[in-house]
Amino acid sequence: MEKSGLNSKITRVVLLLMFSVFGCEFSASSCFAENSPGLINKANKLYDQKKYDEAIKLYNQAQIKLPDAAEINYNIGAAQYKKGDYASAMSFFEKATASRDKILESKANFNIGNAKYKLGKLKENTDLKETVSLLRQSLDYYKRAIELDLKDEDAKINHELVEKELKILLDKLKQEQEKKEGKSGKEKENQGQPEDKQQDKQQGQQQEEQADVAQEQKTEGQEEDAKAAQAKQAEEQKQGQAEESKAQSAEGEKEMSEQEANMLLEGYRQEENSTGKLEDKKRGFAGDVLKDW
Repeated sequence: MEKSGLNSKITRVVLLLMFSVFGCEFSASSCFAENSPGLINKANKLYDQKKYDEAIKLYNQAQIKLPDAAEINYNIGAAQYKKGDYASAMSFFEKATASRDKILESKANFNIGNAKYKLGKLKENTDLKETVSLLRQSLDYYKRAIELDLKDEDAKINHELVEKELKILLDKLKQEQEKKEGKSGKEKENQGQPEDKQQDKQQGQQQEEQADVAQEQKTEGQEEDAKAAQAKQAEEQKQGQAEESKAQSAEGEKEMSEQEANMLLEGYRQEENSTGKLEDKKRGFAGDVLKDW
């Protein structure tokens, strides 16, 4: 029972995946019943042809006759793993660890470690915490495989590679948790405030809003007052101009009255000058009388 030497590259980590599909030499003292060799041989050939579903059917038929055969459980687990059904593969590899053959038990533990790693990587983008848990478990199974077979270099390599990747994922998980805790801490801080503080905060916000409204109203009132003052000033200027115009008109009327009076006076003087005093008439037209009037 030797490892078949199948290798597989995993994203970002190279894992050496070793599977063995076990058969038996059949004789009267064989570990399988007389009608089992045909089923096992056919299943093994289908497995090599990558016809895993068909191989599993024949392994299951053989298992009905030999339910405790660790080799059959191991082979079914190997076929399920090749299909990508890692959870199912692990259950069959677990059964295979019951073998009395330490090499077979070591191989089963090795492949359980591989299956847990693969399953964990599938959940890395959706549940990083679960991925970390599965990778830790895979390390335990690699360690067990090494204990059972100290010559298993593949288990040592896989253990080292997964251990390095686990450290990276732990750092990533720590950063995500710190980021999440920081966000939730702010929410709790707001929610954890006493009710009276929350009310004070609300009142403060209301007062600020009221102050803003009052400031706007004050500004609007000042603008209205300014407009009213301008209107009043314009009205006063208008009234002043009207009064000035009226005064000028009155002054004009006054001047006309003086002129008329002067004319009357001049007429009166002309009557007096009819006796021959022409100098007085000339002197009156010169404006001397107007100044004294």
